[in-house]
Amino acid sequence: MIPKLIRACEQYQMWAEATHLHSAYDQWDQAIITMMEHSPSAWRHDQFSLNITKVSNHDLWYRAMIFYLEEEPMLLNDLLKLLSNKVDLTKTTQVIKRTGHIALITPFLKSVQNQNIAAVNEALNEIYLQNEDYESLRNSIKEYDSFELTALAADLETHELLECRRIAALLYRKNKKFQKSIEISKKDDLHKDAMETVAESKDATMAEDLLRHIMNMEDKELFGAMLYTCYDLVKPDVALEMALALRSLGDVMPYFIQFVADLSKRVETVQKSTDDIKKKEEQKNEEAMNRPLDIGVDFMFPNMAQQMQPQNLAIMPAMGMNMQQQQF
Repeated sequence: MIPKLIRACEQYQMWAEATHLHSAYDQWDQAIITMMEHSPSAWRHDQFSLNITKVSNHDLWYRAMIFYLEEEPMLLNDLLKLLSNKVDLTKTTQVIKRTGHIALITPFLKSVQNQNIAAVNEALNEIYLQNEDYESLRNSIKEYDSFELTALAADLETHELLECRRIAALLYRKNKKFQKSIEISKKDDLHKDAMETVAESKDATMAEDLLRHIMNMEDKELFGAMLYTCYDLVKPDVALEMALALRSLGDVMPYFIQFVADLSKRVETVQKSTDDIKKKEEQKNEEAMNRPLDIGVDFMFPNMAQQMQPQNLAIMPAMGMNMQQQQF
């Protein structure tokens, strides 16, 4: 009965009714197609949302995205959020990106970025860069690492804007290319970023190179900041040498106070460990001295065990025989 009604509705172009009958007859795919092809009279967002999640032809999901982009762009993010657990996010991003309106789905991309998918991350990074939203771009790069890092860093390295070059240095640091990151930061006089990169690298050679660079600049404040930021990587003789060269012994004193304090703690720790070892050895020796001697028969009569062996017992004369021989 329902199929006949559907054909009648289609014959008389009663598309809203035909859509309702398709949905009631569990023909969700056809209901979606009818709404997209005859949207002026058949489409309703609530009905479309109800049917789109039940379709068997998954290509309709991506057709629906284009449909909403062209006819109901303000509802596109709602549709995408409804389908977020069903669609392929990489394909979804590529489909919208080809239209040239990827920025329109920024709210949706943000809502799924926690899945750390490369296509989503790259799309958002491009959007942030175009909008000159450097803070969001920096946070995105720090929190989500699935994207073509080297290519983005190379593009930003020679960018005319300082913040872009700064982000390029961050990308190289994230990719463990510490020396490249430091060079970019030094060129732009971003010495704080360079110090943080050195500290993250845990490389004493890089620390000394940057410290000598700061010494050549004769900047005492940066010298003190470097000693504080990279304290674990700076050797005391190097720190003293450069402090003398800068005539800045006052700036190096906090470093040496901390160094002496740490050295004292290490000495105390070693001394305590040594004392503990000595106490354990003394206790062990004392227990050995107080232990009673375990003297057995073998110690008192060393030859008895040999005489008591079966072959020796066989050749020993019996007690009675010996006495009889003495009588004769």
